[in-house]
Amino acid sequence: MIHILDRSVPIRAAGLRVAELLLVFATLFVAWMSGSEARLNWTAATYVQVCIVATVVLFCMYCLDLYDPQVAAHQLHSFSRIVQAIGLTMLAIPLLTWLWMPIDVLRMVSAMFLLGAALTGSRYLFSELAARAAFTEPAVVWGSGPLAASIISEIRKRPDLRLRVMGIVENGDAARSFANVRYLGTPDAIWNLSRLGNARKIIVAIAERRGCLPAERLMSLKTAGITFDDGAELYEQLTGKVWLRAFSTSSLLFSRKFHKSRLTLFVNRCLSGLCAVIALIVAAPVMLVVAVLIRLDSGGPVILRQTRIGENGRYFTLFKFRSMKVGSDRESILAPATHDDPRCTRVGKWIRRFRLDELPQLFNIIKGDMYFIGPRPFVPDQEAELVQHIPNYCQRWIVRPGITGWAQVHRGYCASIEDNEDKLSYDLFYIKNRSMTLDAVTLLKTLKIILLGRGGR
Repeated sequence: MIHILDRSVPIRAAGLRVAELLLVFATLFVAWMSGSEARLNWTAATYVQVCIVATVVLFCMYCLDLYDPQVAAHQLHSFSRIVQAIGLTMLAIPLLTWLWMPIDVLRMVSAMFLLGAALTGSRYLFSELAARAAFTEPAVVWGSGPLAASIISEIRKRPDLRLRVMGIVENGDAARSFANVRYLGTPDAIWNLSRLGNARKIIVAIAERRGCLPAERLMSLKTAGITFDDGAELYEQLTGKVWLRAFSTSSLLFSRKFHKSRLTLFVNRCLSGLCAVIALIVAAPVMLVVAVLIRLDSGGPVILRQTRIGENGRYFTLFKFRSMKVGSDRESILAPATHDDPRCTRVGKWIRRFRLDELPQLFNIIKGDMYFIGPRPFVPDQEAELVQHIPNYCQRWIVRPGITGWAQVHRGYCASIEDNEDKLSYDLFYIKNRSMTLDAVTLLKTLKIILLGRGGR
């Protein structure tokens, strides 16, 4: 793992992104410069054209999940999505040409074919290298509980991590029944494996550590070049959520990223309000069209007002475009949305899919009830029930809620206590690690969800 702008990124994943960024620009420059006439007519406008096309290609690749670990390591999936990204780019460029700057369409088409071949070759090399054991780091997991099982499962799904789990070590015979994992013996086996060079990383994933960790012997291994990872922290890096069973208030108390000065909070408030005003002006025509469609589709109010719980447990009124039939929001029948929810109106299904029903919440941001990014606020009755069943649930109230959030871009709607527990683990990860970088990543993921129609039910 390497740290880029407060984010932990696997070395292979970072290398793939940088390599393909350079590859896209280099291929397009070569394609644009082909022919003597092109070299003579090379101007500043040509540079701008290449940069526009490259940006569109990279954005399409991002939207099609080409940098998802499961896709990046699979040649067939990568190839099909590269073809889709090239196709979407060829559809988008003429639109940009019509709106702003003319682009040589014939040269662009030839450049797209060349770029598709180059990207396919780069993905082939990446998947071949990722599959070779020689390029992986052998690791031993110390523990046999749920945390250890989750870490091993994540590592097996992520070839970009360069990790190969050799097995587990644990006291007692219970570890021998650990599914699909080789049992290497008691923790004493670590010393032999490390001395022989068969283990270069130790992942400590035991629940109770007091009196179980021989500090002096472990330090001797660390000075010899063996790396140690805390299981709960590694789990956060791999999944983007906290391990709830090991989470406590002290995790936030001692988190450096959690503390924000008064000046930072004031600046955030001013920037959020300014951005909300600008977004409201830009989105005004769309909001007007949506309001008219709602009124024509079904009788009743256009704007839905609901009481939600915000920062520090304070109640506030949240604004949304009404997407359900009149009366569906009554407390007696209030329930999470489901797929093809019969309560939704015809217009409501579409505005929920593309998250257009959330646009009136720009007024909540201007009022100071919400930010753009933060945990989603729920109705009081639902929150009260979840507080009773999920430990540390009320910790999500210590920050201001948002229109979108880290949990929303990963989980979507929740219908059970277990679903909300998982969603809380994402919210707590955001609260613990919130930063401008994490907010920017959340906004990008939200934009991708909206563009691909992966929004509300």
